[in-house]
Amino acid sequence: MNALVFSSIQSAAYGNLFECSTAEAKISDALFSSMAHANQVGVWDDGEALFVVSLLNTEGLKLKFPKYAASDGLVIRHRKNDLTDHMVLLGEVFRTAATLPPDPGAVLPERTERQSIVRTRLGQHKYKVEQLDLWDGACAVTGITEQSLLRASHAKPWSDPTITDVERLDPANGLPLVVHFDALFDAGWISFDEDGVMLISSRLANEVVRLYGLDSGLRLRHKPTLEQERYLKYHRAKVFLKG
Repeated sequence: MNALVFSSIQSAAYGNLFECSTAEAKISDALFSSMAHANQVGVWDDGEALFVVSLLNTEGLKLKFPKYAASDGLVIRHRKNDLTDHMVLLGEVFRTAATLPPDPGAVLPERTERQSIVRTRLGQHKYKVEQLDLWDGACAVTGITEQSLLRASHAKPWSDPTITDVERLDPANGLPLVVHFDALFDAGWISFDEDGVMLISSRLANEVVRLYGLDSGLRLRHKPTLEQERYLKYHRAKVFLKG
């Protein structure tokens, strides 16, 4: 993020007793730790919007700021005179993060894990944004653009014991899919061949095939790149439920 954007975020944070935990201001994301309690807040700037997550109360922030709520945090679009707008809004966000109770079920990790968790959430959002950019902001199969219905899938699963941190955040490792296709892809009921044609597991119940309208005509909207195909090949071999 540029220095002016970082300065506006930093001022809003400091005014609500959050100090910067990030070594450099020139990177795209910044972490802020509360000086009054255990919360941490992460902010990522993709050049078009700020993405904000909290260690303890992201769900509460989404309820408080529904206009900016996304599936995984707050997305605050840059507008005209955005620094002035951001100063006011970010002040409200940090003030709310400092006073909201933890989300139900929130567990406070050890101090050494806190920054890692917030950075992971920032990285997952970045992964989704960059993955959508590869597919014109739409589902890779249907072309649906409604963001609340899209999920950033992984062809090589996040939990795979052989996956690297680079692979976890590589936008080529997966597809933006509408929720039902994402669930099927994640569970291995569907996959895609090297030309992008959808493969349907013979073990999938006929009722599901019928209800979801799955047929041999479904395919990705463009042929996978060599890098995308490398991950899809792994998915076909290790995740896809063959007959």
